[in-house]
Amino acid sequence: MFSRVFSGGISGIDAHMVCVEADISGGLPQFHMVGLPSSEVKEARERVFRALSNTGIDIPPRKITVNLSPAGIRKQGSGFDMPIAVAILSALGIIRADSLENKVFAGELSLDGHINKVNGILPIALAARQEGFRTLVVPRENVFEGAVIEDLRISGVSDLKELIRALNEDTLSASEYISLEQELKKAYEQEKMDYRDIKGQESAKRATQVAVAGFHNLLYIGPPGSGKSMLARCIPTILSRMDREECLEISKIYSVMGLLENQSLMLRRPFRSPHHSITASALIGGMGNPRPGEITLAHKGVLFLDEAAEFKKDVIEMLRQPMEEKQAVISRLSGNIVFPADFMLVMAMNPCRCGFYPDRQMCRCTQSEVDRYFGKIRGPVLDRIDICTATFRLDTSDFSGEGTDSAQMREQVRKAQKVQYERFRGTDIRFNSQMRQREIEQYCVLGDRDKELLDKAYRRYHLTARGYYKVLKVARTIADLEGCDSISKKHLTEAISYRNTYE
Repeated sequence: MFSRVFSGGISGIDAHMVCVEADISGGLPQFHMVGLPSSEVKEARERVFRALSNTGIDIPPRKITVNLSPAGIRKQGSGFDMPIAVAILSALGIIRADSLENKVFAGELSLDGHINKVNGILPIALAARQEGFRTLVVPRENVFEGAVIEDLRISGVSDLKELIRALNEDTLSASEYISLEQELKKAYEQEKMDYRDIKGQESAKRATQVAVAGFHNLLYIGPPGSGKSMLARCIPTILSRMDREECLEISKIYSVMGLLENQSLMLRRPFRSPHHSITASALIGGMGNPRPGEITLAHKGVLFLDEAAEFKKDVIEMLRQPMEEKQAVISRLSGNIVFPADFMLVMAMNPCRCGFYPDRQMCRCTQSEVDRYFGKIRGPVLDRIDICTATFRLDTSDFSGEGTDSAQMREQVRKAQKVQYERFRGTDIRFNSQMRQREIEQYCVLGDRDKELLDKAYRRYHLTARGYYKVLKVARTIADLEGCDSISKKHLTEAISYRNTYE
């Protein structure tokens, strides 16, 4: 007796189809599972047998062999419980073989036969649609993940009895399709934070607006209590809205990590703020079974490192390559896994350990202590920061009056990004910060006097070649915010001012 069903396996953040074959034959009662299963997949034997027994199904004392194909790819996760059980039941004739056609199964079993939620349903749904399958059968708690995929029928089941009955009677229910575009609109109807709530710091707000408009990396430096963290945490209120493809790409990452909650996909750009005690593998990704790190969870959004100087220096240094390549490559003996990491890095820090440098009336740190504290990010990491802005201790006069609010800033950012979208239409570039040498030469043309100004800044502030071109990219963004076709001295001067704070 032989049966075959299909499931999905996860590798990195992508899914691939797995053929689950069950063969029941004569011989001593035993259960073999082949096809490079991991330890949690091997444990499916006990879960499946107990679940079937407690559902009222007796498994005859026969030799059972389950094969997970392709055999060269390691199978991980508990989502193979349901397809293994279905394959065995079909081989025993309890489930009709023809009812399994064009269907993919994924789900974990409890010992009482209940089907539990699993991670990674969204990438499995995308892979199933791509391979031409028509139906995906998942735990009822996972239905919302697949319901946004067009041309794929998503069926949710609660337990084995319901699954067996629905397959034999051809009564699998189909979830209602969820319009992702409508869900994305609802996500931005109300904002919890607003730049209006931040008193003073108008220059820092301006720098933040420029950074978001061009997706530039940003560093806040200032004394404690000056609003650095709040400025950063308000950034999501002025970020551009995601389109459908971006939403699915980000949600796929969170689905694999089991971080999708409240029956919803990721409808807003991520904002990740890990604690400074984070390890390198948790930030970049990896471990034995490579998993996405914080930089991947911040993909298409913001990675905020508060108290940046408190992070271990080697952890900070590991950001250098992902910041340039927009991806993290995790190498293992079994091969390489590539995690996307196109994020906007935002850091906040005090200028010294006590926080009051260069105010020598309050700061008690020696110059060597200041240099040592700031040295954790100075050098290659700081060179990759496009915009560095200072926040200042507020005066009581700053507490009254209205400042710039998020709605105003968001509208200006939207217009600037629309210009960039039209400028880079048909290319793989979306923001000014992503421009390469060819685009810089085409869109960042300077007059003779402006070139002379930039040359002086290059020598005076000891800029690197990377810093030189970052000034041009930021100047291009400032010009876009002003609605100007060309870069002027005013735009260039502001961009240069963002390169030498506390230097």
